[in-house]
Amino acid sequence: MSSEIFPRPFNADFELLGVLGKGGMGSVYKARQVKLNRIVALKVLHIEGDSEEEKEAEKRFYSEAQAMKELNHQNLATVYDFGKQGDKIFIAMTFVEGESLSDIIKREKKLTVKRAIYIAWQIARGLEYAHEREVIHRDIKPSNIMIKKNNEVCIIDFGISISTHSQRLTNPGMTMGTPEYMSPEQCQNKNVTHQSDIYSFGIVFYEMLTGDPPFVGGASLSILNRHLQEAPKSLRKKNDEVSEELEKIIFKCLEKKTDQRYRTFATFIEELKNIMNGTTTQEPPKSLAGRLSKAERIMFFILCIILPFLLVIMVILLSFKKPPENLPAINYLKPNQSWMLQSVPSEISINSLFDGNLGTAWIIQKNSALKANNGILVTIRFTKPVFISNLGIAIGDQSDWDNFQKYNKPKDIWIRYANSTVKEHKVNEQSSVRKISLEDKLGVQYVPWTPVEVTELMFELKAMQNDSKNDDLAISEIRIFGMEL
Repeated sequence: MSSEIFPRPFNADFELLGVLGKGGMGSVYKARQVKLNRIVALKVLHIEGDSEEEKEAEKRFYSEAQAMKELNHQNLATVYDFGKQGDKIFIAMTFVEGESLSDIIKREKKLTVKRAIYIAWQIARGLEYAHEREVIHRDIKPSNIMIKKNNEVCIIDFGISISTHSQRLTNPGMTMGTPEYMSPEQCQNKNVTHQSDIYSFGIVFYEMLTGDPPFVGGASLSILNRHLQEAPKSLRKKNDEVSEELEKIIFKCLEKKTDQRYRTFATFIEELKNIMNGTTTQEPPKSLAGRLSKAERIMFFILCIILPFLLVIMVILLSFKKPPENLPAINYLKPNQSWMLQSVPSEISINSLFDGNLGTAWIIQKNSALKANNGILVTIRFTKPVFISNLGIAIGDQSDWDNFQKYNKPKDIWIRYANSTVKEHKVNEQSSVRKISLEDKLGVQYVPWTPVEVTELMFELKAMQNDSKNDDLAISEIRIFGMEL
């Protein structure tokens, strides 16, 4: 963030704190919205005259505000306020703590396949949401995609976006966009559709995996012609970790004709999820022996000898342990609600934690509850002493992949328990407290558990799976197996 001398405050509502960026006709500032004490990105456009160019810029500016004010999605910037002050028009929107995807690509050259897929999936979800509300971005490129510290994506700059219900703002023969990321129909100044954003998105996905967009270098007109006439070079030749399936769906985004691209992002997301749940990388053609040093080859052969013995031992150990599904579930318990619930749907209650239905989620407002109840999720009191042999926990909404990714999920849970010999939680802490670490995955996780006699369990949250600022915490199921004493 560069330094600049500017008036303080900008107006009664905003205090300027620094410069985030500059353009030909305006600047973007880091500012504080005084009344709400909220940090925002304040985009200011300077209108000094009455030229056609400035009138066009003012229309686009208000078009951006109108388009963005209707959008409320975690992967899209949110407009808080907009208006005009003298010869300046302004929009106050989400301030993103992070860096642009463009800067990340410049620094890292190629992103890993896993990270590129995760970022692309979020971009697609944000654009799918915008398209469902008839808003087309028209300028999707890495510099308009911000990545937060927790790898959450935020799409910004709807400056040349349009609503499919609005009038076209550009004049005949006037092309809007960035040449390297423009769709063939934009290059020809034809009407844009959802497929135009899909094409630009495909270029961004291509660049994340190769370090460059498919068409670069030369004059702008030359790049535009290549979008119209030239096929992009093979992704797999530039990055041998890209699978054939992944290359196929990216190239479908990059089809020259709109009717050959994905019709909606929903279809693309579904196919990307299939890849996310399967194999997304391929081994380089080089043989394993050729990739290992002499010392590594010696270690490899030693492991080949030892590994079969370890597998035999594991099979023997597992044969003495029955799977949790074959053990009786304990249902004579009385859970006490410790956190305020925000149930989806409304009929979900605390009992949904134990009803065996993984399609539901127990949704909780994280921050307020955490402060109010010291992190205690729920206390379970058994109507009679029980011997707990296994414990299973499902985190997140299990109904589908999108809902699972949407909510924050616990990573570490501390379980306090009481029995006939441990009456108070603070007595004999070492024997009455256990830490359970959970993986960020679908399904019930049967955690490592030493059988114990209890009359009460208390689940306390210590850490989340990531640094997400989403306050909605979802836990689907707690399954307890054992027997009555």
